[in-house]
Amino acid sequence: MVELVTYGILVVGGVFLVLTTWIVINKARRESIESFRREHRLVLEPQVLAYAHGKNGSLAGSLEIGFDARERSVLEMILLDHARLVRGIERGRLARALDELGFVDGYLESLEDSSWWRRAEAAEKLGLSGAQRALLPLARALDDPVAEVRMRAANALGRLGGKASARQLIRVLGQPSRWSVIRVADILSRMGPHVVDELTHVFPELSLPGKLAALDVLARIRPLGSARWLIGRLADPQRDVRARSCKALGSLGDPVAGPALIEALGDTEWPVRSMAAKALGRMGHGAAIPALCRALRDPQWWVRSNAADALKAMGPRGAESLERMVEDEDRYARHQVVLKLQEMGVVDQRIKDLVRPPGDRRAAAESLVLRMVAAGRTARLRALATGHADWRVRRALHVLLPPESGAA
Repeated sequence: MVELVTYGILVVGGVFLVLTTWIVINKARRESIESFRREHRLVLEPQVLAYAHGKNGSLAGSLEIGFDARERSVLEMILLDHARLVRGIERGRLARALDELGFVDGYLESLEDSSWWRRAEAAEKLGLSGAQRALLPLARALDDPVAEVRMRAANALGRLGGKASARQLIRVLGQPSRWSVIRVADILSRMGPHVVDELTHVFPELSLPGKLAALDVLARIRPLGSARWLIGRLADPQRDVRARSCKALGSLGDPVAGPALIEALGDTEWPVRSMAAKALGRMGHGAAIPALCRALRDPQWWVRSNAADALKAMGPRGAESLERMVEDEDRYARHQVVLKLQEMGVVDQRIKDLVRPPGDRRAAAESLVLRMVAAGRTARLRALATGHADWRVRRALHVLLPPESGAA
């Protein structure tokens, strides 16, 4: 029995000794690799930066170091790190060096690797390389069975830029995966105005999610001169397309869209009316004030709320229109109006004018209080009547508020 215990202890001790030795060796190996990389980076990085800034015609010809596998890995790391950071001519020179030194060929080969993580890494590096010859292989990678590979390929195409890349990415907008569509739309947005022509050209062929994503891209890019094309989408049979077009027009801010958005306030579908109201507020389209006041009576809460927000966003003219709507016959409109006037601080400001000498400002304050009482929206007034810091304001409100009126 003692011998078995002793044997077991020796076995366990041996296992721990082997593990400890393995850990120590691997740690030493990692530290050696890191030390090698630091030392060689100190030598190589100044040469790479000098090349990037145009001081040397060829990176390979200017390097003062050999090219074994470990040195190449350090050089690759430096080139990729700086390719992430710089733009313009420097980025182009670094990308050219990656290609001239054979790294791009390796990435293209790895893009066909059986391991998905190698394919994903290769796609990312091809984007940093800026190699236009990688466009078609990356486009094929958009159909990779692994989502991570597809997304890195899409990001790489976004980095490569150009109409050809945009065309390949727009193709993904027709895919059923909502996650992919959202990510690709984000990439297209970052590519800038040159994707607009491609988007508008293929728009009729896209699925509904693809069309909505395309409109979101336009809303984020805000391309000049696209307002009339977006106005044309307000006649689309799909209500979501019409609503998203309203949003894009609001982001664009082109005054030419004002009349079309006012007309959209009468759309048969409430999401369209709601987004039209929001867009008009974002544009600050003053001519829409009467239509927005009518929209305060809409049967749908979101339409009323967005219309009130739009009037609020239009400054003094909008505030005046809201005040005139306090006694509106529609109780839902009254509710939104009083809510927005309170949010804007108009009610509190008017209440202060109750203690002014007789004149226009005092009369306007008394008129607002009486109209709020008539509309049955007195909760805020009663709170001020008991809690306002100025005793004169509290007294004036007690005079104006009927004693038996219930708080709304």
